[in-house]
Amino acid sequence: MAEGFQVDPGSLNGAAATLHDLARHLQTGQVDLFVLDWADAPARHPEVARVMRSFVEFAHDQHQDVVALLAALSARVKTTADNYQHTDGAIAADMTTFLTQSTYQPADQRTT
Repeated sequence: MAEGFQVDPGSLNGAAATLHDLARHLQTGQVDLFVLDWADAPARHPEVARVMRSFVEFAHDQHQDVVALLAALSARVKTTADNYQHTDGAIAADMTTFLTQSTYQPADQRTT
């Protein structure tokens, strides 16, 4: 690991939860396309209605993309946190095994 960097799985889990919550809140606050029905002709000029529909559909697609991106990022951060915890646990188990199942031999009593 690079010097000066430290991984805290708890912090990663918190960040994943924050991203997930943000995606969920954005999903519930999206604009429904049926709102554009009031902007269609004859209530509005056909060109204005077309431009409004085009803009809102584009914004809706972008909104869905952001929600999907945040949800995917949340899943990746959570997986990373889980992997660090698994790796740390495996290293701790290996170190415990090494310390409990090894014996010390002074240098003059070792065989080559």
